[in-house]
Amino acid sequence: MSGKLLQFTNTFGFVNGIKLYLNRKYKKTSVVKFPFLKYPVYLRGQYSKSDIHMFEQIFRTWDYDINVPVDPKIIIDLGANVGLASVYFANRFPNAKICALEPNDENYAVACKNVKEYANVKMVHGAIWNTAEKLHLIDKGYGEASFMVESGPGTNSVNAYTVKTVMEIMETNFIDILKIDIEGTEKEIFETGYEEWLPLTKIIIVETHDRYKKGSSKSVLSAITNLTFHWN
Repeated sequence: MSGKLLQFTNTFGFVNGIKLYLNRKYKKTSVVKFPFLKYPVYLRGQYSKSDIHMFEQIFRTWDYDINVPVDPKIIIDLGANVGLASVYFANRFPNAKICALEPNDENYAVACKNVKEYANVKMVHGAIWNTAEKLHLIDKGYGEASFMVESGPGTNSVNAYTVKTVMEIMETNFIDILKIDIEGTEKEIFETGYEEWLPLTKIIIVETHDRYKKGSSKSVLSAITNLTFHWN
């Protein structure tokens, strides 16, 4: 048994581990059911190995399994990709309202399949930005989980939303958990306009991408310096 197959079977059980391994290696799309998830998940395989990688991050190494000292009612998932983080939050916090944004058409379509049975999850086809405008979605070759956006028109345009606009969509004046994985756009949203939503946010889970856009980490750190966030 190969090392990767053994890793999958040890983590997800024999049957599901083999399904995931074969899906990753050969198949285009697979539907897999796990005992720790209320509903099955859709994962692309051979031509989109990022789905399996993200599944491992969320459900094998449990990247979002953090201590949450509040009973979350409002969760926003920025950079939803195929919706796996929203699926995780929906299973862990079934009473929370979740809004997930994803700009890429194919990722968004798979995310809709993954969250469609969860009545508390709302998918929005769009990107996050510091102003509401049209953005240009670009692929710089980093993979399906790493589409980036730039200001201005282009051949692949997408609607942009501010965090404040997403809050208005959810009809809320606070955010319990804000998950941010937006391939460098954290630089823009933490540079301007953050005063409208950052003080209203209790927990932030953010991945910075200085490797894609220099200054991303600095923008995040500068914005939260004067607020009472505790680092973890």
